Amino acid sequence: MKITSFVICLLLSGLLTGQAAQLPADSLLVRPTAVIAFDSAFYDFGTVKQGTMVKRTFHFTNTGADSLIIADVKTTCGCTVPEWPKQPVPPGGKGEIKVEFNTADKSGRQLRILRVAANTDPVETLLQMGGEIKVVKKKKPKGR
Repeated sequence: MKITSFVICLLLSGLLTGQAAQLPADSLLVRPTAVIAFDSAFYDFGTVKQGTMVKRTFHFTNTGADSLIIADVKTTCGCTVPEWPKQPVPPGGKGEIKVEFNTADKSGRQLRILRVAANTDPVETLLQMGGEIKVVKKKKPKGR
């Protein structure tokens, strides 16, 4: 009981004299964040023949103050397969996300969106691949 009373007295005396324990504004516990900066977040693959495998590598730099951890890269369909670094990318470090888009059974204008989930703010960053897929018609043999 004596210790509790002593602590309360110390706190009250500090408040009355204006000497209460204060943390400087710059010492607040603020967790640094990672920032993912892509060279380009959109890739126009132009016009390709149906069945072509479109490949793209998106290059990025971690411009933040904390190590970048990419948790997942989600795609709009199974025809788009991403590959990304599983290890943390340190501040100032570079990395890449490789993407393969199988155009089999696709035709016309296409847009594929990839959602990169990481320890960034905001948590998701979007990448896009787009272009035109042309169906090549097989020639019928001249004949009989």
